Amino acid sequence: MSAEMDDVLVEVKAGKVAPLYLLWGEEYLVRKGADELVKALVPDASMGLNFAVLDAGSPREVAQELATMPLFPGRKVVLVRDPEFLAPKKGRGDALGKAREAWKAGKRKEGARRLLALAARAGWGVDQLDPTAPGAPSAEAWKEELDVDLAEMDLAFLKEAAAFCREERVSAPEGDASALLELLQKGLPKGHALVLAATDVDAKSPLLKFAKDSGWLVERKVAARHKDLDLSEIAQEFLAPFKKKLGPGALEQLKERIGGNIRLLQSELEKLAIYAEGSTIPVADVALLVHHAREEEFFELSEALQKRDLKGALGYAEDAMGQGTAALQLLGAVASIVRGLLENHERLNHYAKGSPPRGFDDFKSRIFPKIEQETKAAKGRVPHPYAAFLSMQAAARYERRELLRALVSCAEADLELKSSASGKLVIERLLWTVCARPA
Repeated sequence: MSAEMDDVLVEVKAGKVAPLYLLWGEEYLVRKGADELVKALVPDASMGLNFAVLDAGSPREVAQELATMPLFPGRKVVLVRDPEFLAPKKGRGDALGKAREAWKAGKRKEGARRLLALAARAGWGVDQLDPTAPGAPSAEAWKEELDVDLAEMDLAFLKEAAAFCREERVSAPEGDASALLELLQKGLPKGHALVLAATDVDAKSPLLKFAKDSGWLVERKVAARHKDLDLSEIAQEFLAPFKKKLGPGALEQLKERIGGNIRLLQSELEKLAIYAEGSTIPVADVALLVHHAREEEFFELSEALQKRDLKGALGYAEDAMGQGTAALQLLGAVASIVRGLLENHERLNHYAKGSPPRGFDDFKSRIFPKIEQETKAAKGRVPHPYAAFLSMQAAARYERRELLRALVSCAEADLELKSSASGKLVIERLLWTVCARPA
């Protein structure tokens, strides 16, 4: 049945254990809910022996683990995070990113199996993974069959993972859920439970129907578009332990400053709850304590571009798109960062005669008063002196013609993306253009 997380936890604490718990939606909320559920199902004392995590397991492997009796009497729980056998064939922008993330974290077998499971959805095996192998699927085929945009940085990962699969004889986990479904329908040993934590679910999956009919289905979805975003219930949930609520206008202010970053929302609400003296958190506290996270959403990318750090910029873009950030969003961020660099370069030429200040004290006394006067005259927000100093230092790493060329490249990238070009390839080429130093 569909339910709220609190309802599920109440049932578990009352001693009622269902065979299947399916949580799906926003990644942070789903993982947080799964962790809370597992803690409620399995006491800490037996966690190590009666709890198993099979993140890259096949339905048959999960069924075998569920049917195995624990070493000590009591409940047994199997947790699977982002199971490939539950995901739709297309529409999972982070599928390749999940595999790459596990690979980078040293979980090579899990990363390889996730990659093989993804490829299997298009009917490809390990022989088709290596992009340099004869007859390997093209980047266009990955896009058409799996809705995955391959970038040059992905090609090395695919080749390395393919070699690992051959050397270690890693095979693709079966996608057929019939063995697991059969076990669930027949009935699990008493006290055994399966927890599936997914960011996306195939609407036709028989496991989804089983969760609705004979288990628990918990949806933790969050609107992707800012104008559709409703944080009211999530905010109430996060503030409940503090017995506090948001005052008039506070939620709207939070939404403007944080957007859909749910992990950050929890952190900021906890900070506000501790700071507020009464039971209600006023809008003034939000304005005082919560920075504009939406404006600084691409801070890491900005820092990399300011330092002309191509490796850092590519790494950030890879991770961001692996987590579902659209290429057009990244392009907008790059264009905004380049415009900021150009603006500070103009200030450098105008107020410092093209010569960077010797240090912060020199900048603060000689240049910042002119920037402050300019900003106030334009009725803009005066930047913090040290932030303005760092921005001017960053602008000094570029020549004016390089920044103008970068702006032209942003316009060209916009045209390419709107002409259905590969998002990753376009962003990768743009970052190389911006960061590359003249020969």
